[in-house]
Amino acid sequence: MRFTSPTLQGYRYHQNDRNNGKEHHHQRCKMTKALIAFFLGLFSFLLFMSIGDISLYYLGNVGLAATFILMGAHFSICQSFLSRGNPAAFLKDWPIMLALDAVFLLVLIPMVLSERLEVVLVQGLGILLFCCGGTLGGAFAASKAARRKVVRE
Repeated sequence: MRFTSPTLQGYRYHQNDRNNGKEHHHQRCKMTKALIAFFLGLFSFLLFMSIGDISLYYLGNVGLAATFILMGAHFSICQSFLSRGNPAAFLKDWPIMLALDAVFLLVLIPMVLSERLEVVLVQGLGILLFCCGGTLGGAFAASKAARRKVVRE
């Protein structure tokens, strides 16, 4: 057993407290981002349900396709802003990605249970593909940009 002075032991404890503080700050930032992502997803749900309804009424299936493409771009931009600066965003930011997609994923459950098969195949698969695909694309783009920035520095 090695003897160290009490002042060095206090310094070690102080260092551990400082490191725990950094980890706590990192977890708090991640939870804040997840909360922001959830509210962005809630806002996106309201926005795209109104845009989708209007475009489906005036343009038919073409309007629905345009809404899905717009939805994918929107989720990609939101996720890239939420994950910017993280070189491992594609692998480690899954709680933020899940929070961003949570509202749309929860809407799919009653849609599958109550709608006709044609509606589920067209709208449900479109929502699933463009919502989750846009989110994954945004995380991938943010991680690529962060890796390029790290390589340059």
